[in-house]
Amino acid sequence: MAHRRCLHSALLHGTALISLKKSPPLSIVNALTPKPNPVITTSNLEPSWFTPWSYVRHFSSRKSDDSENEAEMEDSSDVEEESDEMASDMVRDYSPGEKEAEAAAIGYKVVGPLQRSDRVFKDYEPVFAVVQIGSHQFKVSNGDSIFTERLKFCEVNDKLILNKVLLLGSPTQTIIGRPILPDAAVHAVVEEHALDAKVIIFKKKRRKNYRRTKGHRQELTKLRITYIQGIEKSEIKTDGKPLKAADKKPEKIAAIA
Repeated sequence: MAHRRCLHSALLHGTALISLKKSPPLSIVNALTPKPNPVITTSNLEPSWFTPWSYVRHFSSRKSDDSENEAEMEDSSDVEEESDEMASDMVRDYSPGEKEAEAAAIGYKVVGPLQRSDRVFKDYEPVFAVVQIGSHQFKVSNGDSIFTERLKFCEVNDKLILNKVLLLGSPTQTIIGRPILPDAAVHAVVEEHALDAKVIIFKKKRRKNYRRTKGHRQELTKLRITYIQGIEKSEIKTDGKPLKAADKKPEKIAAIA
């Protein structure tokens, strides 16, 4: 059996060698002469079974790979959009009219820097106001300090006027706006620009090998309230004597026999 297999393989090799045709040798002149590029015809487009594929196909072994790639693409696009918006805000130059209009839409007006001769800080007055700055509302009194989101177009020691006053109150009267009081205003001074505590944002998608951790520190502006305008201040007369709390008499409880 082994001898018969050897003879069979030798016959196959011999027939393969006889069927091959020897290519004629190339001359030096033919090798050096440039040849034009062959024109692509329909006959050249026929598939050849012995040539390898012209491109490589990569198959994913897991379904999560596609979702990971899509999530990474979405995150990268979001980061690029945020960076573009920040860059556009930093590069853009605002005219004085645009600055006033944008500040008025937020709810404040920049008066100017604080001078040494200005006496803006006054004694405490029993008056309060509810003001709106951006999308937040604050209840303030004379001398209070509040933290708001970073206010543009103002620097430290600038005087501001908060125009969006929703409510004014005192011991004798209360004035409610519909929704804003046109004749009321709250004066303030910018004390500092600071950063809030860091907040960690963690995102996870289970069974997708997706985890993203980011940190954020919100920019804040500290304001000191100096004066509330638009309501009468009633003076509290004490006649030089401190106010005393009302004396409560103990109630007698009848004993149950």
